Amino acid sequence: MQQPDENGAGSSATRPWWRRRPRAKAVAWTIVGVLAFCIVVMGVSAVVAKLSVDSLMAESRQLAKDLGDAEATADHVDSMIGSARAAHIATSHPVWRATEILPIVGDDLRAVRLLAGAADELIADVAAPLLEFDLASVGPTDGALNVDAVAELGTIIEDVAPVAEGVQVRLIAEGVDASTLLEPLQDPVTTVTEGIDGAAQVLRRLAILSPQLPTMLGADEPRDYLVLVQNTAEMRTLGGNPGNFLMLTIDDGRMAITNQGNRFNMNTRRDAPIVPLDPWTEELYGDKVGKFFQDITMTPDFAQTAHLARAFWSETLGDPGDAVLAIDPTVLSYLLKATGPVELPTGETLNAGNVVEQLLSRVYWRFPGGTNEDGRKQDEFFGLAAATIFTEVTSAEGGLTALLPQLAKGFEEGRILYAATDAREVKAIDGTLFQGPLYDASNAQKTTMGVFVNDNTEGKLDYYTEMSVVASSDVCQADEAPTFIATATYDYNLQPEEVADLPQYVSTARYFPKGVKSTNLVFYGPVGSTYVSATVDGEEYIPVAGTNDQGRAAVKILIENQPATSHEIEVTFRGVEGEQYGPLDVAHTPMIKDVPVEIDAPGCAAQ
Repeated sequence: MQQPDENGAGSSATRPWWRRRPRAKAVAWTIVGVLAFCIVVMGVSAVVAKLSVDSLMAESRQLAKDLGDAEATADHVDSMIGSARAAHIATSHPVWRATEILPIVGDDLRAVRLLAGAADELIADVAAPLLEFDLASVGPTDGALNVDAVAELGTIIEDVAPVAEGVQVRLIAEGVDASTLLEPLQDPVTTVTEGIDGAAQVLRRLAILSPQLPTMLGADEPRDYLVLVQNTAEMRTLGGNPGNFLMLTIDDGRMAITNQGNRFNMNTRRDAPIVPLDPWTEELYGDKVGKFFQDITMTPDFAQTAHLARAFWSETLGDPGDAVLAIDPTVLSYLLKATGPVELPTGETLNAGNVVEQLLSRVYWRFPGGTNEDGRKQDEFFGLAAATIFTEVTSAEGGLTALLPQLAKGFEEGRILYAATDAREVKAIDGTLFQGPLYDASNAQKTTMGVFVNDNTEGKLDYYTEMSVVASSDVCQADEAPTFIATATYDYNLQPEEVADLPQYVSTARYFPKGVKSTNLVFYGPVGSTYVSATVDGEEYIPVAGTNDQGRAAVKILIENQPATSHEIEVTFRGVEGEQYGPLDVAHTPMIKDVPVEIDAPGCAAQ
C-alpha cells in the first residue's frame, strides 16, 4: 500500500494523468480551447448569417414596393448586397467548412454555405445591374415605349444571364438535395434553389430574345400582332371562344389597333377545315376545330391554334402579321389595374372590377336578341373594349413597373399565349406556358395531367360555372407502373329561377332546353401514359372520344348539367414502369373563377 508523501499527497502513480503529464494537460486545454473557439465562431457566424438573411428578405420585400422609386431602389440594392456578402463571409470560413464533416448537421451547413455564396453572387452581379437600370426610362411616355431604353435593358440582360446560369450549374454540380436536409431547412432550400433555377431560365430566354426586342416594338418598321380575345363565357381548352380578332400594330413603341375581325367579316362555318388538322386533334375534338374560327382554341397546342388563326385572317383580311397573341377578359382586368379605368367612346367606364362582368355577361342583356344586328353590336362592344384597353396600356401611369406584375400574373395563369414566326422568338419561348398548358415534352421535371373544358351548348353559360381538380398518384409508392387519377368537380351555378330571363344569346335553346348546360371535359394523362377507366358520379363511363395527343393519352367526357347541379368526373391513367416522374401537377383551362387544385401523392416529399 502506497504511503502519502511528506505533504500528505499521494504518489505520482495515483495522481490523475493530466497532473502527472504537464504536456498532456496543455494538449487537453488546447483541445478544449479550440472547441470553445469553434463553438463561439460557429455561434457568431450562425447569428450573423441569420440576421443577414432576415435583413435581405426584409429589404427585398420593401424593394418590391419601391421599384418605381429609383433612389429608394438604389438604397435597397446597396443594403441587399451588404447583407448577402455578410451571410456569405459568415458561412465560408474554414471553421464552418470543417463542421460540414459532422454527422446529421453537416449536409445542412454545407447547403447553407453554398446558397449563401450563390445569393452573394446573384445579388451583386445579376440583380444589382438589373435593378440599377431605370425602368421608368422605358416608359410609357406620351403614349409610347422608349425602344432605345428597351435595347439598353436587353444588353444588360445579355451580360448577366451567363452569371445566373453559372450559379445554377454550380449548384446542380454540388448536388444540393433539400430532401436530405433537416426538416426546417427543406422548404427554404427548395424555395431558393427553385428560384435560382427559374431566374436563370428566364434570363437565358430573355438573353436570346434581347437583340429582337427593339424589332418587336417596331423600332425599324411597324410590327403587327394578331390578337385573339377569348370569350371565357363560352369555354374552350385554351380559355374561350376567340370571337374577336384584333390586329395590334406597334410602331416605334406606340400601340394601335389597326384592324378587327369577327364572324361578320371572316369565313367561318366552312364545309372543310381551312388547313389540314393534326389527326389526333381531329379525332379528339372533331374537324370543327378547323371549320369554325370560334373553335380553333379547342386544342391545347397553341402553335396549331395560331396556324389556324393566321389562315382564317389572311383569307379575307390580308396579312396576318408577325406573331399571334391570345388573351382573355381576365387579363384585361389585370391591365386595368395598371392603367386605371378607361372610358369607351360609347360612354361606358370599364375598370378592373367590372370589365369581366361587362364583357362576359352584361353585354348580352344590353343586346338580348338573337338577330345579326344584336350579334354585331355584342361583337363590336367586345372588340371596342379590348382595343381601348390595349391602347391605354402605353399610357399607364405606373409605367412598366405597374404593368409587369399584371402581365406576369396573366402568364402564370395560362391566360397569355404567344406564337411567333421569327426563329429567335420561337427559340426563346420554346418549352414555356406561351405554347399552351401541355408544353412539357417529358415527365422528368414535372408530371403534368390536363383537365380542359369545352362548351357544347352554343351559348354563354360558362359565366355560371366553376371547377376544382384533385390529382392523385401512387407514383412514389408503386413497385410497378404507377397510376394517375384526375378527379374534376364541375359545378353549374345558374339557379332555376334565373333561366326564364336569360337572353337568347346566352342560352340559345337550339340544341338543348333553355338553361341546360352541355360540356365536354377532356382529360390528359402524363407523357407516355395509357387510359385505364373513367367514372361520372361514381358510375362507369365510356368516353365519347380518345386518342394519343401530344404524346399523352387523352379522353373526352360529355356531361349535361341542369341548373344548380354538379358532376364529379374521375379518369384513371397508367404510367410507365421505371419512368422518371417529377412532381405531380395539373394543367387546366383558365376559367373565369379560379380553379382550386389539390395534389395527393403519398410518399413524394417534393410535392
